[in-house]
Amino acid sequence: MVTPSAQLSGLGWGFSTTDLILQARQKLPRSRVDEIATLGGLTKKQMALVLGVTERSLYNHHQGELSVPLSERLLLLEKVFQHGLSIFDGHREGFYTWLHTPLAELATPEVGFASPITNYVSRPITEMGTKQGPADLLAAAQARRERLANQQATTAQPMMSYPTPLSLLDTVTGCKLVDNVFTRIESGVFS
Repeated sequence: MVTPSAQLSGLGWGFSTTDLILQARQKLPRSRVDEIATLGGLTKKQMALVLGVTERSLYNHHQGELSVPLSERLLLLEKVFQHGLSIFDGHREGFYTWLHTPLAELATPEVGFASPITNYVSRPITEMGTKQGPADLLAAAQARRERLANQQATTAQPMMSYPTPLSLLDTVTGCKLVDNVFTRIESGVFS
């Protein structure tokens, strides 16, 4: 069972940020890159992309200490990964899979998605539910798949896929969006 974080940040993060600035200013050693990449299940190439540097620069030129901004990004990633692993009760494989899974919750205007537009009209309460018994969920799922396939076939533009959590970790705002999903899961909100 997931319990909400004991000490939340005053900045809205789902984890404490009190030591983040102090640690970043002390400049992390390059070896922490590998430790945090392992924590998040990332390859060297993915880690370089997330940190916004080339793989060559990260692993060849940064043999000593990292810069303060790079140290801060690395510490932020570590905190996000730790928060995520706590949500997944330490199950690394599940967490790694989740990082690579497209999520509708992350399809926000900040990442280039328009606000949802719908022509949904709610039905009167008397029309909701059935008297025949429970709905056939398999038939409903099949009907939805067919409706989406027809919608895609008639649309000239291909449907944009949802972003993965990993694809957003290259920005602070993206890290915040991913952390918000973790906080929602902790609070019991379906995400």
